Amino acid sequence: MPARLHLRCAAHARHATELRGELAEWSRGLGLPEQTRDAIAIAAYEAMANVVTHAYPAGTTGVLELRADRQGDGVAVVVSDRGRWRTPPADPGILHGRGLPLIHALSDHAEIRPAAAGTTVTLTWHVDGAAGPG
Repeated sequence: MPARLHLRCAAHARHATELRGELAEWSRGLGLPEQTRDAIAIAAYEAMANVVTHAYPAGTTGVLELRADRQGDGVAVVVSDRGRWRTPPADPGILHGRGLPLIHALSDHAEIRPAAAGTTVTLTWHVDGAAGPG
């Protein structure tokens, strides 16, 4: 299994689901612990779902990009778009507003960088003793 994964596609819900599966398979191939694999898949999926839902104006389609990298005792996952950041509402309602807190809770470190050219979410995990390239 390669130490790096890089996928790019149109920002559609079905593609986010497919990328989550590819990321889960990639992390499984690295021999990462199950709890870490699950956290990676869920947190990255939440970031990708935010791209699909929030990055682009209604009726348009943009790019969703996923990168994952195993380096030494860590894993980094980057989800990015070329859309426009929208500040989350103070009260998003009962069905929304859980993605960013979940992303922060599941990763060892999460950084969200909105910019004029798109948003980048970088997630990292420390992985002690897992097999894989170093």
